[in-house]
Amino acid sequence: MIYTITHLIETGKETKILKVDYEQLHSLQYGLLNSNVWTEKISAVFRQKIDEFDFTSTSREEIKKYVETVIDTLIVEADKTVRRKNESKRGFFKSLLGDTKQMITDELVDIRNLRKKVPQYTDAVMNELEKPANQKILKAVMKDKLHQFMKTNLAPVDMSGYNQILEVYQCNDFETCSTLLDAQLKQRSEELNLYTIAILSMAVILIILILLQGTILKSISLLLLSVTSIALLIAGLFLPMLDIEAKINKLYFIILEKPLTFTDQVIFFKSKSISDLAQLLLESDEIKMIFVGVLLVMFSIIFPTLKLISTYLYFYSRSFIGNNAIVRFFALRSTKWSMADVMVVSIFMAYLGLDSMIENELKKLVEQSAPVNVITSNGTDLQVGFFLFLGFVFTSFVLSILVENSRKSD
Repeated sequence: MIYTITHLIETGKETKILKVDYEQLHSLQYGLLNSNVWTEKISAVFRQKIDEFDFTSTSREEIKKYVETVIDTLIVEADKTVRRKNESKRGFFKSLLGDTKQMITDELVDIRNLRKKVPQYTDAVMNELEKPANQKILKAVMKDKLHQFMKTNLAPVDMSGYNQILEVYQCNDFETCSTLLDAQLKQRSEELNLYTIAILSMAVILIILILLQGTILKSISLLLLSVTSIALLIAGLFLPMLDIEAKINKLYFIILEKPLTFTDQVIFFKSKSISDLAQLLLESDEIKMIFVGVLLVMFSIIFPTLKLISTYLYFYSRSFIGNNAIVRFFALRSTKWSMADVMVVSIFMAYLGLDSMIENELKKLVEQSAPVNVITSNGTDLQVGFFLFLGFVFTSFVLSILVENSRKSD
C-alpha cells in the first residue's frame, strides 16, 4: 500500500501540472479574448470569400455600375484639370498659348462623345476583369491589402506563457499540443483511478481480515491499521480533493455566411488538495484567512496525528501515560472532535453546491447567447484525494472501536 501510494502521489503531481498547462493553453486569454485569434479567424473568412468570389449576373451588374461611375468621373475630372491648367496662364503670350492649347484639345478630344462611350469602355474593363489570370491577380491584391490592414490594426498580446507551453511539450501548434495533453491526461487519470481503487481495496481487505480474527486487537493488527491510516491520511492530504472547471466546448456564429468557431475555451479551473489550501490560507495577508488555515491544519493534520499516537499509548500503556484524560480523549473520543468526518461531508456538500452553481451559470450563458451558439460543459468533479481521505476517516473509526473493545476486554 505504501509503495502504491508513493507512485500515486507522484502521478498526482504530474497530473496537476498537466491540468494547469492544459487550462493555460485553452484559457480565454489566448483564445476567445485574444484579438490576434479573432483577426486570424475573420481574415480566414474574408480570404475564403475572396477565393469564392466570381462574376455572377448580379455581382457583374453591380460592379459594372461602379466601374461606369469611376470612368465617367475620371473623364470629367481630367477635362476640368486640363481646362484649369490652360486658363491659369498669366501674361499675354502665356494666356494666348493656353487658349490655343485648349482650342486644339477641344478640337481633338470630344468630351461629350467620350462620356457617351463610357458603357463601351466599361464593357472592355469588365471583359478584362473576367479573365481568369486577371481575377487571380485581383484576388491576390485584395488578400495582400487585407493582410496589411489586419496587421496594422492588431493590439499587442502577451503570448509568452502560451509559447512556453508549446516549447515544453515540443509542439509546433495549438492542435498538436492539445491532442498531446489530452492523451497524457487520460493516461494519468486512468492510473490515478487504478491506484486509488487498489489502495482502498487493500484497506478494506485488511479491515475484513482483522475483524474475522475478532474484535480484540493484536499488536500486529494495531500496527497494520495504524500504518494504513497514516498512509491514507498522507495521500488524502497531498492529492487533489476537488476540481472546479467551467468550459465552453464550442462557440460559433455565422459571419458572411461562414461559421466562426471557438472550441475548448476554459473559463475557470482550480484543483486543490488540503495541503495546497492550507498553504494558501497561511500565506495570506489577512488575519481571518490565517486563522482558517490554522484551524484547517489543526483538524486535518494535528488532531489525526495525535489520535494515532494516543491510540498506541492507550493500547500499550497501563500506567498514567496511557490512562490520563488527554490520551483517552484523543484515543477514544477525538473521532467526534477531529472534524475529519465533518470535513469530508463539507467537501462533498461544497462539491454539490459548486457543481449546481456552475451548471446554472453556464445554463444562463447558453440561454443569453443568441444569436451566438454556445455549448458549455461543467467539469467540477471529486478527485482521488477525497476518497482516500474518506478511507482514512473510516479506517480511523474502526481503529478507535477496536482499541476501546480491547481495553474493555482487559
